[in-house]
Amino acid sequence: MQVVRRGLLAAAAARCPTAARIATCRAFATAGSADLQSKFDHVCKTVGPKIQASGSNQQKLRAYALFKQSQIGDVSGERPGMMDFVARAKFDAWAGLKGTSKAQAMELYVAEFGSDAGPAAAGSGDDVAATPLGKYNPKGAFLPVTTTPMLPPGTFDGKVAFVTGGGTGLGKAMATTLSQLGATVAISSRKRDVLEAAAAEITGLTGRRVLALPADVRDPEAIKAAVDACEAQAGVPDLVINNAAGNFISPFERLTANGFKTITDIVLNGTAYTTLDIGKRMIAAKKGGVFLQITTVYAETGSGYVVPSAAAKAGVAALTKSLAAEWGRHGIRFVGIAPGPIETKGAFSRLDPSGQFKDMMIERSPSKRLGSPEELANLASFLLSPYASWMSGEIVHFDGGESAALAGEFNALSVVSEEQWDMLESMIRKTNKK
Repeated sequence: MQVVRRGLLAAAAARCPTAARIATCRAFATAGSADLQSKFDHVCKTVGPKIQASGSNQQKLRAYALFKQSQIGDVSGERPGMMDFVARAKFDAWAGLKGTSKAQAMELYVAEFGSDAGPAAAGSGDDVAATPLGKYNPKGAFLPVTTTPMLPPGTFDGKVAFVTGGGTGLGKAMATTLSQLGATVAISSRKRDVLEAAAAEITGLTGRRVLALPADVRDPEAIKAAVDACEAQAGVPDLVINNAAGNFISPFERLTANGFKTITDIVLNGTAYTTLDIGKRMIAAKKGGVFLQITTVYAETGSGYVVPSAAAKAGVAALTKSLAAEWGRHGIRFVGIAPGPIETKGAFSRLDPSGQFKDMMIERSPSKRLGSPEELANLASFLLSPYASWMSGEIVHFDGGESAALAGEFNALSVVSEEQWDMLESMIRKTNKK
């Protein structure tokens, strides 16, 4: 088998352009014996013909591939379409480095092009070398994260906030910000020890009391008991954040009925039970209030592989808009946030267990970064505050422009370089003259 491997390797190296030979060697080195022929076909018959260019262009393509590999690791996903020749050539060059670690790729990159070289290495303005993804906003440099509270101190003085899923992640971040701005906060989730640790941490930071009230949102009686405790110790809540959620990735046909029911019970029923219990108390107390629902961008569009969550969150969105109309007369507002990818330990462990999807999310986002829990908490505090008192029935997309970027049919043209645009414009003008 080693003889066959060396023979195919030599043949591939001889057929491929010079700049692709190292990528070819690495592809063969990491291939199992069963797929040597397919690797050979891929590199020699697919990659090679699509990067036939001047030596300069080949060097730039290699620089691009090494730089990309050093930043985010192995390629994943489908190759671009046949007509997207630039993106296709880049994809194939990057795919040829599969099995090369980030550190190894950076070592090769620095050895060939120097530590100060940019992704294009041998120059700029080349159609193969152009790196539009992140070119104008590398790693979100122009859109930095701001973590300090945006509202004035004391904004929520005298207010009581009830936050489901408040012991970790986004819920904890929002509870912290509300406490910093003066609210007495009650956090609720299933695990008492997690809640008590979070409450102590928030109190240590803000100096304000935080109530730890365990409850499973799937159980209306458990919610009632938690809200009873909140009312007894602090008063009827003025502000409610329905943040408790459950989600995991799975093809729909692999789900069990119980798996589907678990997600919808937490997300939709849990939101409804909490809203119903606290809403009745607000109406009886004639004090008004605000409900903030944490939904998701795919509640509007649907999404494969998270079908229970998509269906349940769509229900939450409908509940939000319906009750904004029905309960507005009681002085109760309903607003929502549909977050894009924000990394938290609990959510990402079930939605991106391999860690590879995170890189793809960053790459496809116009902002070139993920969101932060503190940023979400700032938006939440505004929506809950008197500064947003005329906003109700609205769900705000908070995703760095991701949903807008994915929605447009022609947004993929971001890969086209200035030189290519010149060529396309010339072709269009010629067509118009006919």
